[in-house]
Parts: sequence; C-alpha cells; structure tokens
Amino acid sequence: MPAAHLYIFSDGSPEDWLVDGHDERWHTIANLVVQSDPARIEDIERGASHEELLPQDPFYNTIVESISSGLPSHTLRKWKTGPQYKARFCRAFAGVLTKSRPVISACSFQERTLRDSKQALMASYNRHLGGIEGRGIDFEESFDDRGRRRLKHSFVHWRTGYHEIEGLENQILVLLFMAWFIADQYRFYYHKLVSSGTCGFDELRLTVVSDKLSGDDDLRHKSEANLRNLIDPENNAVQVTVTRSRASDDFSGDLLADNLAGWLNSSMIDPSGPYAEQAKSLAPSGVWTGWHQLQPSNDLLTARPAVDVLK
Repeated sequence: MPAAHLYIFSDGSPEDWLVDGHDERWHTIANLVVQSDPARIEDIERGASHEELLPQDPFYNTIVESISSGLPSHTLRKWKTGPQYKARFCRAFAGVLTKSRPVISACSFQERTLRDSKQALMASYNRHLGGIEGRGIDFEESFDDRGRRRLKHSFVHWRTGYHEIEGLENQILVLLFMAWFIADQYRFYYHKLVSSGTCGFDELRLTVVSDKLSGDDDLRHKSEANLRNLIDPENNAVQVTVTRSRASDDFSGDLLADNLAGWLNSSMIDPSGPYAEQAKSLAPSGVWTGWHQLQPSNDLLTARPAVDVLK
C-alpha cells in the first residue's frame, strides 16, 4: 500500500518567543496541513522540496489562487502589511470555503498561561517521550551572564544515542510546545489515515515547514529528533523532516500560516473586534474545529475551543 505524506506549515504570531514582563500578551501558533498527492511520493523520496512540488498540486493551488484573487494586487503578503490587507484576507479566506476547506490546527495562549503550565508541558512530553524506559524529562535551570533563565535537558536513547535540548527558557518553552503540538497532530492523522484502515495507507510521512523549528542546521536536526521521540520513542521508525522555505516571506504556504496566526491572534486580543467577528462568522463551517485556547494546568496540557471565547 502507498504511503501518505503531509506538509505542515507552522508559524506563530506576534513574535517568535516569550518576553519577560509581557504575561498578558497573546500568542497563536497556526498549522496549515496539506496532504500531498500520493502520486508524487517518489518525487518526495528523491528529495524534491515543497517549493517544487506544491505549486503543482491542484488542491493546494485551489486554496492559494482563490485567496490570492481577493487580495490587493492578487498577492499574498505578511499579516502585518496593514488594515486594508487584513480585511481583504479575511474576506478572501471566507470565499475559499465555498470551494474547499483548508485543514487548520491552531492554539492560542497568553504568555502567563504557558509559563504557568510548564510542568504540564513537561508531563505531556513525558507521556510519550518516556516510553517503556520510564524516562522523565527534567530540565536543569541556570542563568546566563545577562541574568536570563536557561533550560537544559539531555538523555541517551538506547537506539539513537545522545540528545540535548538547551536554550533560553523564553525560547525553549515555545519550541517544546510547538514540537508537542505537531507530534500530537501526527498521532491524530496517523490514526485517521493509517491505523483506521479506511484510506488505504500503511505509512505516514511528515514534512514540517517552520522557521522556528528549523532554525540553523543543528537546531533542525534536534527538532527532527525531538519529534521522532515524541511520536515514536522506542522504534524511531517515524519519517519526519523539518525544513524551511528558502524565502519564507514569499512562499505561499508560509504566508498562509502567517496570516492565519495573525488573524486568530488578533481575534483573541479583541474578542469583540472586527477580526473576531469575521472569524466567528465562519465557525459554522467547521474550519476552526482545530483551533484551541491553552488552559492553565499543572498536570497535562489542556485546552478548550477558542471560538468559545468569541461567543
């Protein structure tokens, strides 16, 4: 049977990392999920990039072209372009729902909530990363010469060797959450496409396109290892690639994720504002089913439907 392959474009708004003293600031991480044409799996295996393959994908092009046609100059841009662009994007996105429904998952949170849920985030990691060895993720805390808190966790996997996750707490918490979120998405789609036996696939491969998770080459390799360990801690048979576009400010998938993250985050900031009203009007379509608001927790990560905030 053939393998299924998913692209996940992942981006966040408004900034990449947490900032000390900004506990009330809202952040939203948005994932745009695209299932590639099964007929192109050989091209993917030979290393063809998403920038090469997706412009040839009919379903993907329907979404991109439909939205672009409703924008100024028929061109996707960054969400921060300005109020006129933002309003046009929201209307254009609503229009595309009459032709197809993009697959979106997103999570919104205030910085205070993610910090206060640090133990729940670690516990959610341990639930999968620990595996049969019962290994627990436990970060050592330290401070650099500028007084900034740093976190470090290292472990040795019997099959894959030494692993280390280390960096500023304001960055590590976001990276861990993004990795957990994508791993959770993988498990969801593995059940839907493979283990359910209803779609005819016997394998799921994943390409994550993200500036944050890719970083430089070393960070990209660490992110791939983290995702594999979260998804399949013992067998390490999961095929995950973390990459980035050569020009993320120009490639359509990155721009769509950027716009969605900005729109949904603006809705959380002002639940009675125009962007929230536009988002709320689309709720009956089901397009926001995968959009959640992180809730404070000391146990495991919990969330509630974000559209509840807009009602």
